[in-house]
Amino acid sequence: MKASPQLYLLDGSSYIYRAYYGFREAEAAGAMPTNAVSGFTRMLCTLLQEHRPDYFAVVFDPPREDTFRREIYPAYKAHRDAMPEDLVPQIPFIRKVLDAFNIPVLEAPGFEADDVIATLAQRFAAEEIDVTVVTGDKDLLQIVNDRVALLDTMKDKRSGRQEVLDRFGVTPELVTDVLGLAGDTADNIPGVPGIGEKTASTLVQQFGSLEGVLQWTDLVNGKSRRENLRRHADQARLSKVLATVRYDVPLETSLAELQVRSPDLPALIPLLRELNLAALEVALTPPPPGLVQIYCDGSGRESGPGGYGVILRYGAHEKELSGFEPVATSQRMELIAAIRGLEALHTPKRVHVYSDSQYLVRGMNEWLRGWIRNGRLETPDALKNQDLWQQLSVLSGKHELTWEWIPGHAGHHFNERCDKMAKRAAEEGMRAVVPAETPVEVVTVEKVLPPPIAPIPAAPVPAGEDRAYDADDDGQYLLC
Repeated sequence: MKASPQLYLLDGSSYIYRAYYGFREAEAAGAMPTNAVSGFTRMLCTLLQEHRPDYFAVVFDPPREDTFRREIYPAYKAHRDAMPEDLVPQIPFIRKVLDAFNIPVLEAPGFEADDVIATLAQRFAAEEIDVTVVTGDKDLLQIVNDRVALLDTMKDKRSGRQEVLDRFGVTPELVTDVLGLAGDTADNIPGVPGIGEKTASTLVQQFGSLEGVLQWTDLVNGKSRRENLRRHADQARLSKVLATVRYDVPLETSLAELQVRSPDLPALIPLLRELNLAALEVALTPPPPGLVQIYCDGSGRESGPGGYGVILRYGAHEKELSGFEPVATSQRMELIAAIRGLEALHTPKRVHVYSDSQYLVRGMNEWLRGWIRNGRLETPDALKNQDLWQQLSVLSGKHELTWEWIPGHAGHHFNERCDKMAKRAAEEGMRAVVPAETPVEVVTVEKVLPPPIAPIPAAPVPAGEDRAYDADDDGQYLLC
């Protein structure tokens, strides 16, 4: 069965502030702060490469003074501070990045980004398009339906109807009834004094809607609560209006206009370098012809469950592998990640493997020759993780291999993705409580990268000295 087309709508303003506060130290060559544009670009690139939407757009808010909500309630969001001074000059660069990525930017005078997102989500969901709204704003949970979901990339959480029910205790259609009673301090929506979100949820469940609560106020428990509901009934109705998104924003945007296009690399690459984001070039540049790149990482503890994540890049294609091991150490997961990547190659290839594990890379570049020569690779119990090193030895004989160490958690695009995949696989495996004897199926996803540009040559990998190693001189203890 063919999958439905995927449309992703990104809440741009929310993403910018998350980037601004999440990436605190970054400067361009001219000493301009670039933490927001750096974080925004990294998160954008990761989002696009992990999810590969068919259609995509970024939606921005207008100035808060220019929205219809401020007209009907001047205090709406009035308590919020002005944009930080060091964020202001970064906004034009964020727009330049989006332009170079060939990503449509949508805005509508008088309406907030939430209204634009809701309008487009409803319109295209009716055309049997699956819509994902990328945001951390709980207010947009009101638009969730069978074809519209929310994705919070910071929490790696996707919300459908069940998640809305878990969060608010009501279906998406009644979220604004809860907010009308409880208000929303983030947006300065007043609600009814003395009624919080939990109480509001209970009342809406009991009486069916905000209007039901107001109609049957005499049946509500608590004298003070009943009095507040009577006194602030109109305020509750106004609060619901303020919290409710609009589905009638006058936008003529067609689905075809939102189709994902390849970045304008001649414009994007110099911009990334100007912003000290040259490391992202690797994410946009396919491997040289005839070379397979394997990025791998493992996640585990001293002894316990572990996960691995692998990305294979070849030509204009990409494949992800991830899996779970019920019993493993961190070292074993690093080796297993490399093994799974090499096992995915069905014919001999020229391969360059990247890992943040010195244990793995030094083992393959330096120690393996000595182990083979002095018989330690085959002598029972002569090496830690001997079974995995034996597998790597066999696999390395099938391909023309080079190995390169990259620093972990240093902002490398593919290393961070593999680390995230490994941790997710470990968490999902632990939640499933998989018995040790139960085999776990590896999940593979094949994806397409942007068209290639002139490749960036891989850094040379030292071959390592061909010498014998003493029993304690091969890193088996030094790097445990």
